[in-house]
Amino acid sequence: MVKLHDLLTGSTNGSIRRLSLPEYRQIELYTKRRALTFAPDDPQQDLIADELRGVFNAFTVLDSYVQSRTPDADGKTTWQRAAAMPRGTMSERVAAELYRILRVAWSVAFTPQGRVNVEDGIIWFNGTVHKLALQLAITPIGLVLLESATAYYLESLRQPYPEAYVAAMLSQYFFDITGELKRFFDEDRVLYQFRRTGRFNRHARFDCDNPKTEIEGDFLQIEISPLYRDATLYPIDFFVVHRDVLYIIPVEALTDSALPLAELDKWRARTPDGITLPASFRQRFGREVAAINQPMT
Repeated sequence: MVKLHDLLTGSTNGSIRRLSLPEYRQIELYTKRRALTFAPDDPQQDLIADELRGVFNAFTVLDSYVQSRTPDADGKTTWQRAAAMPRGTMSERVAAELYRILRVAWSVAFTPQGRVNVEDGIIWFNGTVHKLALQLAITPIGLVLLESATAYYLESLRQPYPEAYVAAMLSQYFFDITGELKRFFDEDRVLYQFRRTGRFNRHARFDCDNPKTEIEGDFLQIEISPLYRDATLYPIDFFVVHRDVLYIIPVEALTDSALPLAELDKWRARTPDGITLPASFRQRFGREVAAINQPMT
């Protein structure tokens, strides 16, 4: 399946989307809204074309993966494929809900009885498919988050990150996506609501391949410099080798820089031999050996 994963993740995460730009999302601190003044929309400019293309492509790619894993997929409707998706792990459950949302957008857009329009910054998908009314109302950034979460899920299938890590990332994505959802209706009516696995920063991560660790009683203690103890500013992933096994431990899993040994196994890296990372990770941990007594240039 490696070649299939290469194809799928490449389809959802092209080079044009590899920028690291600020993400602007609305937050309502008060119930009273302040009306802002906006210039009229340019009728010649489709402001959401990229978002729509991205989310339709995300569904096509995710559906291709689902079909590759679903027996007799060719004879099933998209709803039947959604119902048949595995839900044994947290990441699988979130992926199934992502599929449901993407499916409504795709189904409405590509049915003669469907319509997509924008009202006050909300994208509305309304249509009748197989005699059932489908509806989705979501912000443009919500569509971007849907595409991003789908790309992350598909990429995670070939990555060494443990299930607990992937689940934390996807649950945060889903929490943010539901914040951008204004209306949703399909065969099962409402989406399943997850409880977040805990605080987790999905926006940026810091890799640390040389953490200083020691065992203190029933805990794995990681030495963190005072400069980097603010997990909000420095969401660090510690790549810890313990007894010849690699673990990827996010700082959010720690309490006072320590992790109970009883929880260590949930952060075990998913690698063939338990320790060797994919070759693609080499560039993330490159270092230049400093020459002694040589000036910096």
